[in-house]
Order: sequence, then C-alpha cells, then structure tokens
Amino acid sequence: MKEEIISITFENLLEALSHATGTDISEMDISLDFLPNFIYGIHEKDDILHENIPEKLVLSIASKKMALYYTFISDLNELQADGISLYDHAVVMKKHFLKDKDVDWDRTYIILPKESQKNIICKFDLKDFTDSKFYDENIKEAIIGGSAKQKTLKKKF
Repeated sequence: MKEEIISITFENLLEALSHATGTDISEMDISLDFLPNFIYGIHEKDDILHENIPEKLVLSIASKKMALYYTFISDLNELQADGISLYDHAVVMKKHFLKDKDVDWDRTYIILPKESQKNIICKFDLKDFTDSKFYDENIKEAIIGGSAKQKTLKKKF
C-alpha cells in the first residue's frame, strides 16, 4: 500500500480535536517540539539545522478525554501555512550552564515559538490512524476530517 500523508495546520488540528472530543483547547496540555530539542554546547542556528537533513517534530496533545503523541518528519525548506519556512520559524536559544573539568554543560535549544506553532503543518501517515487500534476514534476523526476541511477551505480562496 502506498503511503498517504495527510497534512493539517497545528491550529486546525487543535480546533478539530477540541470539536471531536468536546474539550476546550485551554484544557489541553500541548507541545510541538523538535526532536531532539537541544544539543550540547553553544552553537549557531546554521550549525544545528541543515537544509538537507529532515527534521523530526514531536507533537503531544493530552486532556482528560484524549491523548495524541506523534512524531512526524518535516522539511526545513517547506513553507508553512503563513508562507514562512520551518527553518525561519525555528529559534535557537543558547543556555550557558557551567564547565566542570572536561565536561561542557552548555546547551543550545531549538524551539518553535508558541506564536508560530499555529502555522506549522503537521503531517500524518493515514495508515497509522486507519489501521491502528491505539488511537481513539475521535482522534482519527479529527485528523482526517480536519485535513479534508482544510483542503476544502483552501480551494475556496
């Protein structure tokens, strides 16, 4: 079976999950992070994020009524819903800790700022949701339905 990838913006995904589960978005624990989200040492953005290496993003959404944990691959050059590349959305934060003997405890974090996350395009392998008994039906409905709705809205404009 050919891999079928469905895409939905993070904002539309949250709205679809909220609707499907009857859970207000403010009641959800939400994170969208690079995997890994830091490396040891102090680095520049170009040293960490390379155009020719696909980046993994890990999505975590949980509430009393549902839980969705999913890792997807994203191309740093791909334009997101706002027309800005994933690379340009990414922010590098350098944290200086301490240096003890030969061990460098400094870290450089790669983050997606909260204000940018709504525009990030989340990609799901449809087979993961149609064949899996792990995911709740509401989650399947939200992802598949939200993606289809998003495509319909794009066609209108």
